[in-house]
Amino acid sequence: MSTLSQSSPLDGDVLNMRLIALQSGIEYRNMRQDEVAMRLLHDAVEELGCERGGMDTVISCDPDTGRPWRERFDAFSLVREERHLQTAAYVVCAYLTGMRDSEVQAMRPGCLSRKRSADGLLERVAIRSMTYKGRGTRGEAEEWITIEPVAEAVAVAERLAERHRERRGEDGIWFMLDRDAAREKGLPHIVRRINLLRDHLDERYGSEEEPAIPYVDGQSWAFNTRQLRRTVAWYIANRPFGVIAGKIQYKHASVAMFDGYAGASASGFRQEVEQEHALGQLDDIVEHYEACQRGERPTGPAAHRIAAEMERVAEEVGRFPGLVADSSRIKAMLGHLARTLHVGYLNDCFFEPATALCLAQPQKTKNATPALSNCAPDRCPNSCITARHLPAWEASIAEADELLKNKRLSPLQREALQRDNVRKRTLIAPLKEQGT
Repeated sequence: MSTLSQSSPLDGDVLNMRLIALQSGIEYRNMRQDEVAMRLLHDAVEELGCERGGMDTVISCDPDTGRPWRERFDAFSLVREERHLQTAAYVVCAYLTGMRDSEVQAMRPGCLSRKRSADGLLERVAIRSMTYKGRGTRGEAEEWITIEPVAEAVAVAERLAERHRERRGEDGIWFMLDRDAAREKGLPHIVRRINLLRDHLDERYGSEEEPAIPYVDGQSWAFNTRQLRRTVAWYIANRPFGVIAGKIQYKHASVAMFDGYAGASASGFRQEVEQEHALGQLDDIVEHYEACQRGERPTGPAAHRIAAEMERVAEEVGRFPGLVADSSRIKAMLGHLARTLHVGYLNDCFFEPATALCLAQPQKTKNATPALSNCAPDRCPNSCITARHLPAWEASIAEADELLKNKRLSPLQREALQRDNVRKRTLIAPLKEQGT
């Protein structure tokens, strides 16, 4: 396929002049000056039209449009797509494992393995690589527990690298598929590749008004590799419940991925999750404070204690009219509450081990954490319910009302459901009154 082409007399069509010269027996360098040949070519195009060139490769359809997701490949577009595909595989791998760039780049062919959990119920996907932070220049072998989409991305990367590996004399799977890769390697190059992938997606699937990757402050977002790790740490720490969040946000089939994040890797990801969790707690406590300032009062056993703390802070801030009560100040003044806050689906827990109903007496230690699956949100002294939780309670009441329509219920079952609904309605009544 030639890199030199000439526009045909038909608007929008492009002729591969080098290929035509080879097939017609005319020297390519003389063809443009051959008036007879160019006139014949012009007449042929006018009469027959042009066929778009490229490889006769089967291209799958875009499920949104029902049409092929791209035009035919040629020798140049295929190389570009290979590079973008490798970059996309890198993003999936780095994002869904929490690995640093150096740890991803250290992966080698065959780094993926599958094994059963200790109870034999879960098949876990593991990546073997090297971690370098705090381990010197030689690094240390480590294992990351991950999920199936990462396994697919690694398989794609290995296949892309396979045909280049022997020629390049490299044993990795992420070396760049560029001619100038020997001169450009490492972090700056992969950051550039990620941002080129962003541009490619915007060009193919977006528009100037609505890009595929949303603008930030009117400009394209500048990606870097650390954002991938920090983002997944934030989601695990803040949406809510940590481990449960991963299953909700990313539709993961197994909690094993987060088990690995939490403890299996020595690369420091656990500390990043804990840091993001602490930052999220501070943001959540500011939301509680601002809701109280708007007159939205929580309910639940801990409501009076929490509201009193909010009022204390509001009064203290009011004593200094010359100072701006920004969120940083509020966070500092409510930090003691933020450290105990665990955001939940039915309630928020301001955890105090000594009074927590979710813990048995032997578990009520200083370093204990809430057992959210045993939560009694209407009875526990640590429980606080806000307007944000109201839809979940109303859905639970509606579900019980639907069950009560079943005439096959026994008297005991009916009485239990009715009592439960009375308890729930009483609990959320103050929140509903505020909304009216």
